[in-house]
Amino acid sequence: MTKFVALLRGINVGGHKKIKMADLKEVAGKCGLSDVQHYVQSGNLVFSGKGTPDAVAGKLEKACERTFGFPVDIMVLSEDEFRQEVAACPFADGSSPKGELDPKFLQLAFLKGMPDSAHIEALFEAYEGPEMVRLVGRTIHIYFTEGSGRSKLTPLLTDKKLGVPATARNWNTVQKLLAMLDD
Repeated sequence: MTKFVALLRGINVGGHKKIKMADLKEVAGKCGLSDVQHYVQSGNLVFSGKGTPDAVAGKLEKACERTFGFPVDIMVLSEDEFRQEVAACPFADGSSPKGELDPKFLQLAFLKGMPDSAHIEALFEAYEGPEMVRLVGRTIHIYFTEGSGRSKLTPLLTDKKLGVPATARNWNTVQKLLAMLDD
């Protein structure tokens, strides 16, 4: 059995695409996943199962659409993949404009696939700062120097602009998911 992290995109935001975590855990169990834990209401799961991350994501997506009546993009990473993506964060060592890590300003946008170079070039050409942004692996690491609320970067992180779905998690959530993997 492999441990996985699943990140659901766009659920329970502004009253749209509502999914209760107890119902989501039940759906995951029916997909053959075990030891299912969730963190907050935005769709973060840690569980054990068999198969590749893409196969597990496909199963979960089909089961969620069948159960809840709407499609949901789900990014699934194996424990090793998740740990590697987090460990690769270029800002976690405090190399930010403030000289130390302020977790409320750091987010990781996990991508469902690898965007092609044309999409990445267009993203970085359209972007003028002040955020610090790095694509490492299949994750965009973002240090929002002035917070994410009014950032001009956030609207650029769409499926159309990236060519693949993405879902972001703040550094505190990422750390909690790592702790759940250790349980």
